[in-house]
Amino acid sequence: MNTERNRNVVTKLYERAWGRGEVAVVDEVFAEKHVLHWNELVRTKQHRTTAEVKQIIRSYRAAFPDLSVTVDNMVAEGDLVAAQVTFVGTHTGEYEGFAPTHRRSSFTDMQILRLQDGRIVESSLGSGGLKQFFAILSGAAFEEGWA
Repeated sequence: MNTERNRNVVTKLYERAWGRGEVAVVDEVFAEKHVLHWNELVRTKQHRTTAEVKQIIRSYRAAFPDLSVTVDNMVAEGDLVAAQVTFVGTHTGEYEGFAPTHRRSSFTDMQILRLQDGRIVESSLGSGGLKQFFAILSGAAFEEGWA
């Protein structure tokens, strides 16, 4: 197992794919099909293809075209990498039916990724970032003082 290589793969995912919108990087860092565990979804296991991951990134970046992504902390051991990542942007595009709010906001996510042969094969997200994201889009986060 190459811990440093795994750190570099995860850094590339956040800095280039999410941070710069270079979705071609997804093909380099993810296995063609990987398992996504997301505590905010009804199903606890979802298989995602690289095409689906690219579309998720494109959708976020279309809604937040000035999106910046910062890896705040990263710990790697064996085939696992844990990352604390902050997303900041202005909501100027539609996202899944949510009209633009033109508000700038941020959220921090915690993710644990498992890699095999230098590719992400499993990812677990469980910090509540998606719930906060939708609260931001609906305006509830601003009314409640979240952002």
